[in-house]
Amino acid sequence: MRRIILISVLVLSSLVGSSQNFFDWRYHDRYFSVYAGTGWTGYVGDLTNGSPFTKGISHFNIGAEVRLYTKIAARVQYATYKIEGSDSHAADSSFNRQRNLSFHSQNHEWQAQLVYYFFKYGGKYHKRRAYEPYFALGLGQTFYNPKANVSTLGEPKTYVLRDYHTETSSYGNSALILPVNLGVKLAVTEFINLGVDLGYRFAFTGHLDDVYGNYADPNGDGTGYPDGTVEAKLSNRKFEDDVYIVNQDAFDQLVPGNKRGNGKNDGYFLLNMNLEVYLPKDVFRSKKGRGRKGKIFSKPGAYD
Repeated sequence: MRRIILISVLVLSSLVGSSQNFFDWRYHDRYFSVYAGTGWTGYVGDLTNGSPFTKGISHFNIGAEVRLYTKIAARVQYATYKIEGSDSHAADSSFNRQRNLSFHSQNHEWQAQLVYYFFKYGGKYHKRRAYEPYFALGLGQTFYNPKANVSTLGEPKTYVLRDYHTETSSYGNSALILPVNLGVKLAVTEFINLGVDLGYRFAFTGHLDDVYGNYADPNGDGTGYPDGTVEAKLSNRKFEDDVYIVNQDAFDQLVPGNKRGNGKNDGYFLLNMNLEVYLPKDVFRSKKGRGRKGKIFSKPGAYD
């Protein structure tokens, strides 16, 4: 028993010593950074119709990153973003144009990624390359809430589509995402990078736009919702006043129980411009443990 205790103590001491050496190696330079940015958003789904981009600046993100090895880093990020789509952008006489659906959604996401840099880290943050291209892959979750603007008694009103069960199957408010990013960081000053980043999110849902399967048919007999109800208007919008029959075959197919979406998962992308700031090597230590007192963002070389 004493031998086991002694061996356990020795092993534990060895692991502690190794971890201290590892963190000492990591702390000799600024391996931690935080960033924030904004940009443009787009979505790919049933209502894209050749117009994937959301109008104007449409997302904001914040994150933190730590360099683990010469080419590998890890980061976490939170973002809020807007996506939208409409069948009004579809080609005339097409099935989608006759379907006449639309949506907009203010969503948010979180993700964790591993980042692979194509060039090795220079050993000192202030000696880093002028540009650092990278590829990132991770896992995350998005929270979504598609809405639509529909006129009722001549007055436009916004409806949360999930609440009205527009299709035969219902859905929740979140889904897993597989985020993939390709970008480059440009050194602006000793402490600051400007990042340009294009990220695509493979979403494990086809309901980001509320359109995925078949028209709602609550009774299972092809009658759908009663005429004049909000559910009927939101599920099937081919009868709206400003919609004309441009494709009779498509018009006849748009009935309860029939195809409404393509049955495929959706996706979205974010084109980012980020400002990234390196944190001092002792930012997570107490003031007594720091090499010198002073502001976190001070003169070049203050913490070297």
